[in-house]
Amino acid sequence: MFGRRKGLVGLDIGSSAVKAVELASAGKSYRVVAYASEAMAPDSIVDGAIIDGAGVADTIRRVFDRLGTKTKDVAASLAGNAVIVKKISLPQMTEAELAESIKWEAEQYIPFDIQDVHLDHQVVPGGEAAAPNSMDVLLVAAKKEKIADYTGVIAQAGRVPVVVDVDAFAIQNAFEANYDADPGTVTALMNMGASAININIVSGPATIFTRDVPIGGNAYTEAIQREFNLTFDRAEQVKRGAGAGDERADEIEAVLRAVSDNVLLEIQRTFDFYRSTAASDRLDRVMLCGGGARVRGFADALADRFGLPVEPLDPFRRIAFDAPAFGVDAVETAPVAVVAVGLALRRAGDR
Repeated sequence: MFGRRKGLVGLDIGSSAVKAVELASAGKSYRVVAYASEAMAPDSIVDGAIIDGAGVADTIRRVFDRLGTKTKDVAASLAGNAVIVKKISLPQMTEAELAESIKWEAEQYIPFDIQDVHLDHQVVPGGEAAAPNSMDVLLVAAKKEKIADYTGVIAQAGRVPVVVDVDAFAIQNAFEANYDADPGTVTALMNMGASAININIVSGPATIFTRDVPIGGNAYTEAIQREFNLTFDRAEQVKRGAGAGDERADEIEAVLRAVSDNVLLEIQRTFDFYRSTAASDRLDRVMLCGGGARVRGFADALADRFGLPVEPLDPFRRIAFDAPAFGVDAVETAPVAVVAVGLALRRAGDR
């Protein structure tokens, strides 16, 4: 699950769209050699659960038709309440000893039947362990049923699922490839998708805390849709400031602010929980990405609420991306491509 040799296509299967990225490397540099995105039919994926498997598989096929690559191997990712990520402190032991004991340790922290999940783990380098002879371990459990659903639609689309990652770690991959991971800076990586917000708080290269918040950009669209009796597509345009037509700007701003208040409350709860459970309550900045990051005024509201600098997380800051060659706008594409770029950096067998 924390999984460079043979190249993969990073495939971000979201509730609003499927995005795919393929990278080529030259030394430590990367460039995008293929990019494509296709909108997902409404309600095909709800709260991270695949409802219309045939429809999702068809969307993936269309993405690969546009991608034009011969690469069949895919790295995908999961999020939501079927995935548990927890940092635990254990006595110092060898990797072999850890591999033997991790299942028993996991039973104490995972609220699922251990037989129903796939487990993975990784020792956190430089972690702030509870005692001198302890070590921090990042434990991940994902329901087998959900993994099977996602790998199944990928296979149905004629591709080979080689790596199944977690959204939060894919975002971290993209961050580390494009920014210097300063161990003295604690950063909240925040990906605001259509139906959820992935939050991964990192210090240097180490994950400190992760949580998925079950609210996203669709909350804004649906509120505008209800308030002004618009179609979903039109409400999406209004949300992003593409003209409000006959709707009054002050009324639209009021709707956006009301939804932002609810979103910020959930983020506040996440930050409060982080501060109550982590060894340090430090938080220096927020790096924001995802389609919801383009909601008018949200980044400013986030900065005002928490008194933190909020910066866009650009997955193409150090990765060459010739957007016009793929028929897209770089500014519009960057926020929504982060997970796919992070997945494309994976290689089979990585840890």
